[in-house]
Amino acid sequence: MAELQLVVFRLGREQFAAPITRVREILRPVRVSRMPRSASFVRGLFNLRGQVLPLVDTKLRLGMAPSAPVLEGPARDNKARVIVLEAQGESVGLMVDEVMEVLRCDENALQAPRTVLDSSSGRFLAAVLDLEGRLVLVLDLDRLVEGAAEAA
Repeated sequence: MAELQLVVFRLGREQFAAPITRVREILRPVRVSRMPRSASFVRGLFNLRGQVLPLVDTKLRLGMAPSAPVLEGPARDNKARVIVLEAQGESVGLMVDEVMEVLRCDENALQAPRTVLDSSSGRFLAAVLDLEGRLVLVLDLDRLVEGAAEAA
């Protein structure tokens, strides 16, 4: 049995996760430069130590209400974060409402997402983890950020 580590984060009231092996770092909200004609879910570009990366509005990409529009100068109590991760061979930033924990679980605990899920947002799910009634949705990062790298 292989152990899996997931970074669990919140979007609205829902909990999502990404494999920790794909996460480079977690940042406080960043200053963004808008990019004309980029994908609708790409909030803009940001500079991370000389590397220009696209910033994905994760909520908007999943069909939820978009994240707060202003990311500059966040309040100290703001829990919003940017998760910088590797997907499709590129570094990308994901906007999330809060990073909650690093969760260790057995790989066999992951369940395939059901076919009854809406095809528009359900296609971004890789698996579902049921922790005694607490559902954590594991994202398919490559599908989620598809089309974002062209903005950078």
